[in-house]
Amino acid sequence: MTRMSYILSFLFLLVSCNPVPVPEPEPEPVISFSADELVVSPEGGEASLKVAANSTWSVATDGQSWYSLSSPSQIYSGESILKVSAEPNYTSAARTASIRFTNGSRSATLRLSQAFFVPELSFSQDEVTGDGAGCEIVVKTSANASWTVDESDLDFWFSVTPKTITRGEGELKVKFNRSYVDEKRSAKLHFRSGDQVKTLTVTQNEGEPVAPGAYVPEGYQLVWQDDFSGASSTLVQKWRYEDWAPGRVNHELQRYVPDDRRTSYTQDGALYIVARKDGGQVISARMNSRESWLYGYFEAAIWLPKGKGTWPAFWMMPDDQSKGWPACGEIDIMEEVGVDANVTSSSIHCEAYNHVKNTQKTASRNTAGAENEYHVYALEWTADYIKSYVDGELLLEYRNDQAGRDSTWPFNKKFYLTLNLAWGGDWGGYAGVDESALPCTMKVDYVRVYKK
Repeated sequence: MTRMSYILSFLFLLVSCNPVPVPEPEPEPVISFSADELVVSPEGGEASLKVAANSTWSVATDGQSWYSLSSPSQIYSGESILKVSAEPNYTSAARTASIRFTNGSRSATLRLSQAFFVPELSFSQDEVTGDGAGCEIVVKTSANASWTVDESDLDFWFSVTPKTITRGEGELKVKFNRSYVDEKRSAKLHFRSGDQVKTLTVTQNEGEPVAPGAYVPEGYQLVWQDDFSGASSTLVQKWRYEDWAPGRVNHELQRYVPDDRRTSYTQDGALYIVARKDGGQVISARMNSRESWLYGYFEAAIWLPKGKGTWPAFWMMPDDQSKGWPACGEIDIMEEVGVDANVTSSSIHCEAYNHVKNTQKTASRNTAGAENEYHVYALEWTADYIKSYVDGELLLEYRNDQAGRDSTWPFNKKFYLTLNLAWGGDWGGYAGVDESALPCTMKVDYVRVYKK
């Protein structure tokens, strides 16, 4: 027993001197940031800060759409860089967000903030004043963001380039068309960037209305005119009216009615040709001069109507149409279709050159303000050539090939003048019609004929 007791005592002492090791507890998860707040530029872009952690942490946003995490989506033990990408703040208030970090039951929050961006734009002058004869003025610009002009402020008598002003130093070109009115005109341009608005005033000095005959070539004398200063009842003295059902030519939709004050009348020294709804149809006027001429200079000052579906024209047809169209010939001094506002054209048609064959001789141009003021459309017709003009500028030239063929030059007999306002048809309605444009009006200040 004594020996056994000794052995047990020894074992007890041995165990007491070498206790079993107990594992140390893991440290608590810790995360820290190099700044208390992550600040993003009002102009947007990327922002970052340092993150230190002793274990792995998950990263999540609060769901706001104006920013996102560029990297990382998880923070690991050690140091890392947290990157956030944000949109520009074009609102009128600062905004904040929270980025949440979690590790098991522990969490931490980082505040994200962004002040609102104030777009700025300055012009080298607050008002741009152009000459009535037309000109171009350059305005210096300085901007810290993109600014776009409100296009509803633009008018026919001027244009601006570019329509969007970009960040930095730049130039804005304001181009004034020639003014045909003897009074000033003005507009305010609103440039917008986010909620911010900057205004530039555009003014044009008085212009000079075109005097009748101002563009007449040398050597021509006035032989016939209608300045529409008389009563509406006098129109029939110089003009005869067509009485046509819809669809008679070019699949046009209007009915031409004879001498009807609803569709043609004089007022304030001008002729008004009106297309309007009348029950289930559209009525208008087509007026032919009672006189006809061989060669000469023909001009009219016309204010075109507005609206998709309109098809105003000033043109000529021969007295002798026995060969039928197009062999008889046709001279279109001015045509426009409302869907292509302000684009005026001139054409000639004959057996060799016509729109059925798509071989017609034609030319077109953008006549700025054609639907907002009078412009002068003219034709010089000689034995050698046909030339059309808009405001004294050559548009179309067609020369006699001197081959003596009716197929290319049937323009050796008398032609009369026609004024009409069609609705729809093969060309006027090629993009459909908009009946909300009715009633629409074509105004004619005067028609003049000159001969050498």
